Amino acid sequence: MFAYPKAVDLISDCIRVCNFDESAIILDFFAGSGTTAHAVIDLNRHDGGQRKYILVEMADYFDTVLLPRIKKVIFSDQWKDGRAQENGKGISHFIKYFRLEQYEDVLRRACYKDAEPIFVQTDPYNQYVFLRDTKMLDNTQTGEKVMTVDLEKNEIRVDLSKLYDNIDLAETLSCVTGKWIRRIYTRPDDPSQPDEVEFEDGRRVSLTTPPWELVKPLIWW
Repeated sequence: MFAYPKAVDLISDCIRVCNFDESAIILDFFAGSGTTAHAVIDLNRHDGGQRKYILVEMADYFDTVLLPRIKKVIFSDQWKDGRAQENGKGISHFIKYFRLEQYEDVLRRACYKDAEPIFVQTDPYNQYVFLRDTKMLDNTQTGEKVMTVDLEKNEIRVDLSKLYDNIDLAETLSCVTGKWIRRIYTRPDDPSQPDEVEFEDGRRVSLTTPPWELVKPLIWW
């Protein structure tokens, strides 16, 4: 697939020449087979640095080439015939990756319908915001309700799991708010299911009924 991948030593030399410190963040917007990540991991293994990398890739070989390569490099720096060698050296490492929704997927999920305002507002802006001119209020494929409105309690409940399989709502809210996650609490009746997320500022947010102001950017254009 990659007849001429970049040489790991070349990328390592480029990082050294740029005189980055040992806690630098290296960005590769065209990750390809993951050579940049390979080079950063090797450098950290060699000098004990804490460099990080950010890779961006849109091709499907992320799952078949890039991610497996990073896992192999983490496990050992010595490989032969597809096997890690006994004299190989591993390294402690943590990988986090995000799959971004494609524009075509957004259009497939979107549904539009005109209706009366959900709440009566004197402010024209807020009245427009709460029009049911929807982006993702319903799952157009299954017909399930993603958002329900309780007019008596003046509450809006959103269940994004009906729209996306295996959604990590805690990480999603972390990205929306720009806050690091300190802790995730599980449900008392089902420890395998998350219940609340606590952010770095101490704020705790329900993952079952998340605050509307946090999930609104995910629902409305």
